[in-house]
Amino acid sequence: MDPNKAEISRLEALPQDLLGDIVARIGATSAEDFHNCIISCKELCASANDERVLKTLNLALLVKKPLSACKHLLIMKNCLVNNNPNAHYIQGIRRYFVLDHSDIGLYHFGIAADVGHKEAIYMYAMLLLCRGRTEEGKTYLSHLEWAKDTTLAETCWKKIKSS
Repeated sequence: MDPNKAEISRLEALPQDLLGDIVARIGATSAEDFHNCIISCKELCASANDERVLKTLNLALLVKKPLSACKHLLIMKNCLVNNNPNAHYIQGIRRYFVLDHSDIGLYHFGIAADVGHKEAIYMYAMLLLCRGRTEEGKTYLSHLEWAKDTTLAETCWKKIKSS
């Protein structure tokens, strides 16, 4: 073996497009696994800014604690640019409730709601109803299809009835 010829790993031999797809799938399921993945090697880290990754990156931890998103401004900015629904939902909360920019917050809730983010649909619908945009609010609430699934209401009714 020639010492001047460096061998490349199997991972390095994969096309960058495929690596981006792998990192996107990992990032969509777990932020922790995404972090571990991109710090494991430079080839995978290079895919961290792939638009597929940023659009689908799982930001569930930030959704639970949206005020902590200010600690992750760069990743939030990149995810917003790539229309990540979780990032828009988080930004909606921050803008509407914390920074008192209600129109901008409503805009972000709307983007997340339009792609099917359930919490954003609910929040957007409630805010529209509170602002007097009743028909639009009802339309968004209907996307949650609560009328079709009454099992929760029935379970609650049975608990009330039995006590």
